[in-house]
Amino acid sequence: MSSSRNRHGAFGTNKPRPIGRVFDPAPKPQPIDDKPKGPTFADKLIQYSQPILEQAGNNHTAAKGAMNVAILIWNAAIEGEEKIAAAKKTLTALPGATSTQVEELVTTMVARKNELFPEEKLSVTNFVLKFSHRKGAQFRVTAVNINPEGVKKADLSDIVKVGG
Repeated sequence: MSSSRNRHGAFGTNKPRPIGRVFDPAPKPQPIDDKPKGPTFADKLIQYSQPILEQAGNNHTAAKGAMNVAILIWNAAIEGEEKIAAAKKTLTALPGATSTQVEELVTTMVARKNELFPEEKLSVTNFVLKFSHRKGAQFRVTAVNINPEGVKKADLSDIVKVGG
């Protein structure tokens, strides 16, 4: 048991012990990269979809719908003529849309994509557009590269049936 005369009990000895740990100096701070960074993919999408977003005004629901339309056309422009035709069909089915308006919109936006970002091959898989009073608008994008450099799609004629 521990008493006032004997402090060995549960707390061990009362004699000082040397500290066996070596304290390394604090790590050096990382250098700050002061080079200007290019626009993010989300910045590029907002720049691309600016004409459609201006029509939405301050209506948050209309802005989300405008981004849906812009991204539909963006993805179609990357994937080719077949997808552009499918996008036109989808947009024509929307209430209040005429085939003339859709044709003009799709043609203009495909040309805009090819003019602003001709080398961009990212296809948008998901996006989040949030509006809040404190932070304003937040736009996050998830995308995949459908045509990475050096990778080619296989032709069906190159595939050989095995075992048949």
